Amino acid sequence: MKRVIVVGAGVSGLTTAATLQEAGYAVTIYAQDMPGATTSAVAAAIWFPYAVEPVEAANRWSAESYRFFEQLAQIPATGVSMTDFLVLTRPGLDNSWRDELPEGAVRLAKSEELPPGYEMGYLARVPLAETPFYLPYLQSRFLDAGGQFKQRTVQHLTDLARETDLLVNCAGLGARKLCQDESVYPIRGQVVKVENMPGTLSMVDSMDKGKLAYVIQRGGDTILGGTDYEHDYNNTTSPEDTQIILQRCAQLQPSLSQPKLINAVAGLRPKRPAIRCEQEPGQPVFHNYGHGGAGFTVSWGCAGEILKLVRDAS
Repeated sequence: MKRVIVVGAGVSGLTTAATLQEAGYAVTIYAQDMPGATTSAVAAAIWFPYAVEPVEAANRWSAESYRFFEQLAQIPATGVSMTDFLVLTRPGLDNSWRDELPEGAVRLAKSEELPPGYEMGYLARVPLAETPFYLPYLQSRFLDAGGQFKQRTVQHLTDLARETDLLVNCAGLGARKLCQDESVYPIRGQVVKVENMPGTLSMVDSMDKGKLAYVIQRGGDTILGGTDYEHDYNNTTSPEDTQIILQRCAQLQPSLSQPKLINAVAGLRPKRPAIRCEQEPGQPVFHNYGHGGAGFTVSWGCAGEILKLVRDAS
């Protein structure tokens, strides 16, 4: 049984580790932060390929993940459910994310289903992973399959590679330093959690840079977002951003004009010009990072890609 070290315990690291462990490898996760302290823990985690490249590969990985999430939605303990999601758009924008979805999963929204001022949107049935439940589920699934977890700061991939047969780097934004990959940079995202309100519909407007707005209805709360500040390393919340988010979401749904606030949280999305999901040439080292705002959306597809690469190299 070949030994594998996976670096990182966000959704990409956990999903990749579980996939490899269940495929017969002896996997250990090395991570500085426990899953609940990662950027993944503050994500809205609805299925939507946002801020991720290359489009063709991302759509394929997203579609593969969609099918996995559909199955997980049948298991109560996972925190995954299928929900209606309105994607606001306009003619001329890339809406190819819908092309590989199952038949009947997405349709053009009717005019009466759109918020005031919008002319076009797609109403899709998509997976939603509630992170307070989903991340612990992934961690338990990995450990129950025989995986190991070590909380440890990784400084050098080359040194760590000597301790194992295969190494998979899922370090997210940390890959910038670990791999000396300066193409990786943060997109700061802030969200506001509010109490659920009857009639709230999950939706997103990501058409224009700097004007991101979304509403994600979950079981115990509603997530309002967001921000998309590139190259911003500040992971603390801003009262000004909270007010901007509340204003934008009230424009999307006037019923949200006076929500009851729970708290605000912020995280740094690991953006890269293209997802790096490949083997280091000539080395038993594999990379899976740079997922932008689509870490959950592509997670199972990218994990499957890593499994194929690992098998080909074995």
